[in-house]
Amino acid sequence: MQVSLDLTWVVVGLILTLRLSILAALLPLLSGLSVPPVWRLALAVCLAAATAPAVAAELAPAAFDLTWHGLLAEGMRSLVVSALLTFVIGIPFAAVRFAGTMIGVQIGFGMVNTLDPQSGGQLSVLANLYYLLAVLLFFALDGHHALIGAMVNSCRLVPPFAPLEVAAGSWLAAEGFAAFFAIGLRVAAPVILVLLLVSVAMGFIVKTVPQINILVVGFPIKIAVGLAALGVSLTFFNQVFQSLVGGMEQEIVSLLGALQG
Repeated sequence: MQVSLDLTWVVVGLILTLRLSILAALLPLLSGLSVPPVWRLALAVCLAAATAPAVAAELAPAAFDLTWHGLLAEGMRSLVVSALLTFVIGIPFAAVRFAGTMIGVQIGFGMVNTLDPQSGGQLSVLANLYYLLAVLLFFALDGHHALIGAMVNSCRLVPPFAPLEVAAGSWLAAEGFAAFFAIGLRVAAPVILVLLLVSVAMGFIVKTVPQINILVVGFPIKIAVGLAALGVSLTFFNQVFQSLVGGMEQEIVSLLGALQG
């Protein structure tokens, strides 16, 4: 029995494996130390093998540039696509970490850090709490389907050797960077507002009763009120993060469309 092997599929599969490997190495939830590199490579190979026939069928033979210059250009193109996608997908997770860090500083936990198993570094306790909740909600909301879909669609909508509209994609990424701060403030605003009112109230108390040592009395009060406000705000975190995941899916589609031109 003879088995015919289309060389076009092989070339496209190898190029897509390169792109998806870069993407798997950079994406949140996959880029941490908790995911072995072998698993990331296996995911990239499986997705590349599944999408290579469809992508190869849409490419004209004249589009292939297998010279060293062409392959190097395709490698840079894959790096740009992967970096922009990683940035857009990572915005919700970075924003909730930013919110947790701001809340921790206001409560008085600015110097209290814990080990982050994803990066191997240290992270604020509340930032780590928000991040872990975001990861759990991400999987509960089927966000991992959007993650895999983004990897597959990056191969279909922006095929190998296709020209890239880098300027349009970079502009969308810049808008996402601005949204990063807005999302972080939106998540942290309820707790920060409550703590601001507590600080104002303690200021009036000091003016009224100067004998009170506000540093000794204020820290426990801010911690207690801050944690109580944090517990109340977490009841609404599900709705907030659900809207963030939905917005992330729309941003992925917009980014791939902008890169496609």
